[in-house]
Amino acid sequence: MPSSLPRAPLLWALPVLLLLTIAPAVAGDRPLLTPADALAPLPPPAADVPAGEPDQADGLPEVETDEAGSERTLESSKELASERAEELGYTGGLVAAPPIEFYMDPLGATQLDPLHLDRIDKSEFDIPVVVNDAVKKWMTYFLGNGRKYFGRYLMRSTRWLPMMHAEIEARRMPRDLVYLAMIESGFTTSATSYASAAGLWQFMPATGRQYHLRVDWWVDDRRDPAKATHAALDYLSYLHKLFEGDWFLAWASYNGGEGRVMKETRRHGTTDFWTLVSRGAMHSETQNYVPKLIAAAIIGKHPERYGFVGVQYQDPFAFEEANIPGGTGLDVIASSAGVTEEALLDLNPGLRRWALPPDVESWTVRLPPGTGERFAVEFAKVPPEERVTLVRHIVKKKETVGSIAKKYAVSADELTRLNHLKPKSKLKVGQELLVPAKPGDGAASNASDAPTEATTSPAAGPARLHTVRAGDTLSRIAAKYDVSVAELRTLNDLDGDKILSGHKLKVSGAIPENTAPAPAVQDEPKPKPATGKYSTHLVKRGDTLGSIADRYDCSVAELKSWNSIKGTTIYPGQKLKIRR
Repeated sequence: MPSSLPRAPLLWALPVLLLLTIAPAVAGDRPLLTPADALAPLPPPAADVPAGEPDQADGLPEVETDEAGSERTLESSKELASERAEELGYTGGLVAAPPIEFYMDPLGATQLDPLHLDRIDKSEFDIPVVVNDAVKKWMTYFLGNGRKYFGRYLMRSTRWLPMMHAEIEARRMPRDLVYLAMIESGFTTSATSYASAAGLWQFMPATGRQYHLRVDWWVDDRRDPAKATHAALDYLSYLHKLFEGDWFLAWASYNGGEGRVMKETRRHGTTDFWTLVSRGAMHSETQNYVPKLIAAAIIGKHPERYGFVGVQYQDPFAFEEANIPGGTGLDVIASSAGVTEEALLDLNPGLRRWALPPDVESWTVRLPPGTGERFAVEFAKVPPEERVTLVRHIVKKKETVGSIAKKYAVSADELTRLNHLKPKSKLKVGQELLVPAKPGDGAASNASDAPTEATTSPAAGPARLHTVRAGDTLSRIAAKYDVSVAELRTLNDLDGDKILSGHKLKVSGAIPENTAPAPAVQDEPKPKPATGKYSTHLVKRGDTLGSIADRYDCSVAELKSWNSIKGTTIYPGQKLKIRR
């Protein structure tokens, strides 16, 4: 009827005006996101902040300022923290901002299917795929507020996928497991979470060590793409078998811990992930983890379908390898190869210092393609005494760059350069520095952390060195060398009992016969026999075998032996025997 014609536009214009008013508030005053946002550069990093306690306000992890690649680590960690905050807001009730077409033509926009649900072909995937409300929610997130992050994930994905797919195919595992790495780290090796998980697959330190990743002052294998991928597939394979081929429960366990998931399946009498979620059995992050992974896989299979066009994909991870003596400075390696130190760190993100770990005979280093031959020729020209033997020095009260340099008979400029310090850097008590010391110079023998094992005979004197291995404790080392724990603390200026794998400790008495330097990665020590008196530990939420072993000064292998545990599954309320 004629009288109704003027009103028709107002019927849809009113809600549009309302949406234009409230949408910025819902989205946190952020501008609307479009496909172009996928290629938007990251905001400039904030001003440098000295290393210290993590800032609880922003949830960022602690990053050592003198660590190799620390700026890259901090930037990646900020991106990860920003994304996690965005996700938290989203799962807390916020919705992704509608596309601009909705405001321009709401009636037309509602006739479209932005998720392209009718085009999803489950046969394209080798992981189980369901399309329910939870999955659709995460698809909406990745195409809305999370679009800018997903675009960066896609950009980085091509750097790692060939390597990951090769490892996965060799094991005959599903190729689409790569999307787990996508939602864990956004395909960046340098990201560290607020909970101290790191690398492409976001391993926690204890879990990483359990799967033979070296994590110490010199090296963090969680950031090494190849080593971390190998360990992650080991872990996923174990979880897949533990839950009898159920990938949903395996993924949930990767996020929330197999002990928790196993306990909830028993409590609720079901192994159906979605049923467990409907009953509130899963932690919020874990119940979102599985649909988030599926959503990432659906969009990642056909990014152009969802508006991710013009993505500047990165080149595949390519390199040559060379075995280089331990302790060699990265500057020497870079100069010999004709590249920058940053280029080396880009290929070797597991290195945490500006030198190779000195406690190994050699270390396999990745070099940029085409530089291997030049490196071999030029490195051979560098005398061994100029390849840098290193001492790890812990800064004490009132020490300065000048006083430390004088102590080790090196120049202050050399000390500053090796540690990538700024000209006017102020040292902090407890800060750890690398100090160059030529073999036989005398400086190394006076240092608290000399770089190589002592090789003199027992009669040469009481000062001997022990390389801390995975599972070592002060009491175990003291017993081995027939000294007291108190003596070890005094000899090494230790305040407590914490020691790190790869660390050098002074010990008194002779080195036991046939003792060799520890390799870079150690298998867990053989457990002690289950004899003697026991105490009981009640497993709490968040406990792992690694954290319990650290608390009671024992190894994971010993815990397993004392409690007849075959895998790594523990659950809150479980009682574990601890040998005194």
